[in-house]
Amino acid sequence: MQHISLQINHDAKQRPDTVKQKNSFPPNFIHSLDSTHMMLTSLHCYSAGLTFVSVHDCFWTHALTVDTMNKICREQFVNLHSQPILQELSNFLLLKYCSTVQTQAKSKKYQEYKRLMLLLAKVPQTGDFDLQRVKESTYFFS
Repeated sequence: MQHISLQINHDAKQRPDTVKQKNSFPPNFIHSLDSTHMMLTSLHCYSAGLTFVSVHDCFWTHALTVDTMNKICREQFVNLHSQPILQELSNFLLLKYCSTVQTQAKSKKYQEYKRLMLLLAKVPQTGDFDLQRVKESTYFFS
């Protein structure tokens, strides 16, 4: 029998690794969008009376209802990604972390908040891709 030991550092002064925190956010955020798309697809398949099974990003249904599931999957993708997701995330983070700044304008803390506000408010522009084209794409999902 192999023994595994777990070491926990109870040093309250130990700070989180901010580089790891920053690097982990984008893939976790994208994964949450993929998961949301899957849940929306499964709910709409259920409403349409389809049998729906999924594991990670693989979706299954009966052969007879593949075309319906394909249509629902595309529609839910378009519906989800038609929302201003990044702008709403920016607004949430600004409200959560930058709405109670009551420090002196020249203080170091105020300057940090100002820098954070500028960073969180910077939302990438959307391109000119017509998201509706996903509904007709040959290779949207396989």
